[in-house]
Amino acid sequence: MRQSFAHFRTALYAPIICCALLAAGCASLPPPTAELDAARQAVARAESADADQYAPEALDSARGALQRAQAAMARGREDEARSGALTAAADADLARVRSSAARTRAEYLQKTAEIAELRTRLQIDEAPLMGDSLDIPVPASPVEQRVQALDADPRLGQFAQYERLQARQALAALPTVARRELPAALALAERRVGIAEQAARIEAARREIDRLDRERSDLLVESSRRDAERARAEAERMRIQAQLQAEEAERLRAQTEQVEAVLDGAQAAQQGKVDAAREKEAALARKEAELVAGAKLPPMRRDARGEVFTLAGDAFASGQAQLTKSAAASIKALGVYLAALPGGAVQVVGHSDSQGDAAANQGLSERRAQQVRAGLVAAGLARARVTAQGRGAAEPVADNGSAAGRAKNRRVEIVVSEK
Repeated sequence: MRQSFAHFRTALYAPIICCALLAAGCASLPPPTAELDAARQAVARAESADADQYAPEALDSARGALQRAQAAMARGREDEARSGALTAAADADLARVRSSAARTRAEYLQKTAEIAELRTRLQIDEAPLMGDSLDIPVPASPVEQRVQALDADPRLGQFAQYERLQARQALAALPTVARRELPAALALAERRVGIAEQAARIEAARREIDRLDRERSDLLVESSRRDAERARAEAERMRIQAQLQAEEAERLRAQTEQVEAVLDGAQAAQQGKVDAAREKEAALARKEAELVAGAKLPPMRRDARGEVFTLAGDAFASGQAQLTKSAAASIKALGVYLAALPGGAVQVVGHSDSQGDAAANQGLSERRAQQVRAGLVAAGLARARVTAQGRGAAEPVADNGSAAGRAKNRRVEIVVSEK
């Protein structure tokens, strides 16, 4: 069943019975309760179709006619009530189709705009549109010929069957209407024909909108397909670009490694030469210092701090800070040696064993460190380059429980840091 029949199933029979009775010229008709119910339903349908917004004048006219029909019914004027109910139903149907036409036109324009945008985006030539069926002109001819033209129209003839039936009924009732009621009956028939024409145009437009919906769906599918193809192509391009970049990075890395290997080899060779030269210079400086001082340098080892020269405890008299003669000569040789070579800072650190008073041991370790510093400076080492401090028994290197261990702990270390 078409949409127009589905909307008016409940009101189908009231106007048919009324027109048939009028045509038969019956002298007595039943009360127009069915016509009033049909009019109320028609007004309700128009209101639910947003006729207040799109066809307010026609809806107000329908409401007024319904009120007058209800008032006439209350006064017992059934013929007047019946006529008013038919007018109210026609005005309400007119308001409904006008509102439906406005909403359908807006939807049609939206669909055509969406399709035009999709076609432009997809670079597809515009297809010729069938045209807005709502713009089909109304023929300027009598209402009887308009109904015939509607039936014969290849675009509209299959639509609005129920509305055309109502129009034919209104036309068929004209010969039976009294002369004084003829203008109102003609107006009603004209209105019903106009409703049928508008309803047919709306249904035709709805069919075109359905077709546009399908076309829009097809275009969206095509757009998605092209987007997917572009995404795949871009992904492949990015993959190839990443591969090329990786290959180039690997080539540059290999090239860099070769260059670095060459540089490392050259640097190692150069460093070897530098180290050999320094060792030779140091050996010469050591030999010269020992010749000048007439004594050997103190024993030396290397640790994380740098070069560490150590004076044992026998370098000082027991409990004294004064260097022995041989220790003073050794310190002189060390001073001459350090002054001859560029180097880092020199730190003199005095240590003691744990026997005796801790404060006394601390003071003794400080005095011995200062004595060694003074000997280094006197031998030519720059004063600003050397510092001295005592640490007492805080940093033993052997067990203070034995005489041999205590002897190792009584020491002065001269630490030469790397420059």
